[in-house]
Amino acid sequence: MLADISDNPGGGAYGDATNLLRAMIAADLQNAAFHAIFDPAAVQAGIAIGVGNKGRILLGGKHAPEMGGGPLEVEAQIVSITDGRFRCHGPMGGGAWRNCGPSVMLRVGGVEVAVVSRNGQATDLAQLTSLGIDPLHCPTIALKSYHHFRAAFEPIAREVIRVDGGGMDSAAFFPRTDYRNVRRPIWPLDDIKL
Repeated sequence: MLADISDNPGGGAYGDATNLLRAMIAADLQNAAFHAIFDPAAVQAGIAIGVGNKGRILLGGKHAPEMGGGPLEVEAQIVSITDGRFRCHGPMGGGAWRNCGPSVMLRVGGVEVAVVSRNGQATDLAQLTSLGIDPLHCPTIALKSYHHFRAAFEPIAREVIRVDGGGMDSAAFFPRTDYRNVRRPIWPLDDIKL
């Protein structure tokens, strides 16, 4: 289980960073799953290509390409198209209906990629199963979340690895941020001797 903490929509990130996905594709991972790229235009492109067909899609990285990687042009097979509605079955929101908006599942090499029209972090296995991804049979699953995924996904993970893919929630950006409305010094931004 790879948790990209730097592009966590629950932490205010755009959810469209591509660095981790780019690395998974470059590593030629097989039978892997990636949740999710927030990209309504890519969803519409996938819908136009149609289930079972292949085509080129410009995926993610459009909001802040300098944070987490720019758009990734992929040759993808469209595996499924949904309206994005699903019912949660896990410990967080079990029984509740959620809606990611029109969504597609793409296969890029050996990686199944969820692409959504409404942003949100992964908190329930149904976010994958509703698109036809079986998380119980994926040796590698990548999610964009810091903690909220754990209740549903940690029980099926052999190991959880937190990844900083350079998105807007990346620790690398905090020291370069100009904090204007905070009294200084303040930990952890400044060294404080106690």
